[in-house]
Amino acid sequence: CFSDLASLKMGVRTLSEALQLSDECRVITTGSAPFNIVHTNKAWSKLTGFKFTEVANRSNSFLQGPHTEAKLVERMRAASEKGETTRVRVVNYDRYGTPFYNSIEIFPLRDMAGKLTHYCGVLHGEDIPDGVVPPIDRKPEELFGSTSGSSTDPDEEEETAAAASGWPAAAAGRGAGRVKRLRRGGHVTLQEALDNTEDAVVMTQPHPPYAITHVNAPWCEMCGYTLEEVEGLSSSILQGAETDEALLSELMASVRRGESSSATLVNYKKGGARFLNQAHASGRE
Repeated sequence: CFSDLASLKMGVRTLSEALQLSDECRVITTGSAPFNIVHTNKAWSKLTGFKFTEVANRSNSFLQGPHTEAKLVERMRAASEKGETTRVRVVNYDRYGTPFYNSIEIFPLRDMAGKLTHYCGVLHGEDIPDGVVPPIDRKPEELFGSTSGSSTDPDEEEETAAAASGWPAAAAGRGAGRVKRLRRGGHVTLQEALDNTEDAVVMTQPHPPYAITHVNAPWCEMCGYTLEEVEGLSSSILQGAETDEALLSELMASVRRGESSSATLVNYKKGGARFLNQAHASGRE
């Protein structure tokens, strides 16, 4: 994973910037201890070997091992407690125990009022020459215990899914009715959407083709895909034989007008299982 040095010099200052599609290895955490993970991107997964659903709501400590420099970890912790940017080069370990040099720069992310809400870590991995740092023997499945998989039975019965919010939330299917406009004040902030761990949430770019920038663990469980599989794609992956393009266009047109809207849609999971999706679409604030 090779970071854009120009981007690193400019820094990542806001949650919106941190969630942009990027070839940089990025991880976003909460803004206070224990700094749990709320987002990783495909490049981060390729570097570390972990999937987002495995590490969501956990701290980054699973990357540490016997040769991780405690002083550097403390430096990162101290800077984060103070809301400061910091950069270190530390020994980390990937999913299978292989060590690598991790040059990580950690940026505090603040809202429009200047309040610290999250941190974004931009990682740059380097191979360690053989024999310098020994690998560790660890079994990935033993790190966190059992995790919810994303496999789906194609013959699964139709189910009613949790509501989805987004930036905006793109969905598809033939609905049980017309698009319903929600009350004023129905908008969600980017922070609220990212920190939502109860509903199935998908965030997209705010312009066509509405490429997916983030999905949370409930969305992955509902739809059968991993974040790494759908990053950069559109929500059309959920469309199928019964997709109602007119209803979808109406839903997205409402979002473009700044309206939060809702519709019941027929979507399709990975593998083709049909399910009802009570989707709430909202532009971000």
